[in-house]
Amino acid sequence: MKYNFQWFEKEDHRRALRASVGRDGKLRLGKILRAALPAYVQIGYDTRTRTLAIADGHGFGIDLPQCGMLSAQALSVQLVASGLRLPVSFLLTKDEQTGYYLGRVFLRRYRVKGTRQRQYDPQQALTLYGHLVDNAVAQQAKSTPLDERRAFAQEAFCRALQDYCPGCGDLETYLAERIRQSLLRENRQFTASYRQRSLDAPLTDDSDDKFCLYDTLAVSSAGGLDSLEEKIMAQQFMDSLTPPERRLARMLQEGYKLGQIAGALAVDEEQVVLLARQIAQKRRKFYAA
Repeated sequence: MKYNFQWFEKEDHRRALRASVGRDGKLRLGKILRAALPAYVQIGYDTRTRTLAIADGHGFGIDLPQCGMLSAQALSVQLVASGLRLPVSFLLTKDEQTGYYLGRVFLRRYRVKGTRQRQYDPQQALTLYGHLVDNAVAQQAKSTPLDERRAFAQEAFCRALQDYCPGCGDLETYLAERIRQSLLRENRQFTASYRQRSLDAPLTDDSDDKFCLYDTLAVSSAGGLDSLEEKIMAQQFMDSLTPPERRLARMLQEGYKLGQIAGALAVDEEQVVLLARQIAQKRRKFYAA
């Protein structure tokens, strides 16, 4: 029997480059990070990406104390202004192009008061990963009314956050997948409840998207909810075509021959092929967006 093992090295978290800003407004640099830094440093913070930067001061800037604790009131104000709550921890890596040490916010578990349990701060997590909720609400389960869709996504986010452990892999990927699965699961009750409604009746109150019952039809029983989402996208693409293109696309799907299509559209076969190529180009652009 042949084996193809993938061998793993021991992970030593003690070698991680860490920094944190406490409620007292002081920046604390981890021991390993202090050893890697020069005697003088510059400290910056990008509010948009919530990224901490520590750079070589080249003999100027902040004198790095041996204790690794710096007064950083201005930094703490910027952190709070960007929606974070102190204390905030950073995990840094060295950027080889700039030579800067760049740090992203590292979510830590905090002890629940009166218990031995530890959990993440949901508000802090939503500040950092709220875009996952927004993306899922915009892209998934559109048969569900918008307000309920958002509520389901936020509930799924909080549940996934507390269920997460390092063995689940990357936190952001794990949260996004749990939210997606939850929305599709909750969407079943809404797709089922519209069976007796008019085909043209809108399913949601979204201002940008008006989905009707027709968008949920023609889904195979084995296709599941993922196929439903694919059907919605397919209908959006059909709506983006011109009337002649839409008619041609439907005739092609129904198996009409070129001669039959040309006769029905009162054009020659070369024009049919040209129009079909235009549809193909639009389709590639639509699904690439």
